[in-house]
Amino acid sequence: MKIIILHGLYMHGLVMQPLSHKLRKLGAHTQVITYNTLAIEKQRVFNKIDRALSPDCTNILVGHSLGGLIIKSYLAERQSNTKEISHVITIGTPIRGASIVHRIRELGIDAILGNSPEHGLNIHEDRWDFPQKLGCIAGTLPVGARALLMMDRTIMSDGTVTVEETRIDGMTDHIQTPSSHTSLIYNSFVPQQIEHFIHHNRFNHG
Repeated sequence: MKIIILHGLYMHGLVMQPLSHKLRKLGAHTQVITYNTLAIEKQRVFNKIDRALSPDCTNILVGHSLGGLIIKSYLAERQSNTKEISHVITIGTPIRGASIVHRIRELGIDAILGNSPEHGLNIHEDRWDFPQKLGCIAGTLPVGARALLMMDRTIMSDGTVTVEETRIDGMTDHIQTPSSHTSLIYNSFVPQQIEHFIHHNRFNHG
């Protein structure tokens, strides 16, 4: 199998290399895709995914945060079948948009987001109707800008994205781990759960 990995907002493919390395140690072939998250050229990113797909084995798409939304948009346009792409795993992805983006807009500082809201970060109604199995991983350690901007410490979040925002109707499974939005991509729990989900169509809930 081949796992193609997309990073989140303000990041570069280099930050996903530790996750990529852990997945390779678990036996997967991996490739990390880098894109400009503040000036997203959708077709350019999609073409990179196209080129990364292996014709010789099953492909899995993994996205952290905004990367998961790019994957959702990619599947909507390409309509890939399950022989080409079998599973999608999102990590801290606000799969139906992020309330923190709405708050940033209210504060008049949305220029810091570039064009990323147009690519899924704006809050929107949606469901997962793609044939690929979808596993969503959420963090529950609220360390990040959300506490400062939102003043909603009673809502469970990873410091950026709420746990509820990582859920979507039609998903296959959902699991939580005590990590912040960024630390989700560095812990050992996430690659182990990705591997388990790929082989069992569910996470290992213990």
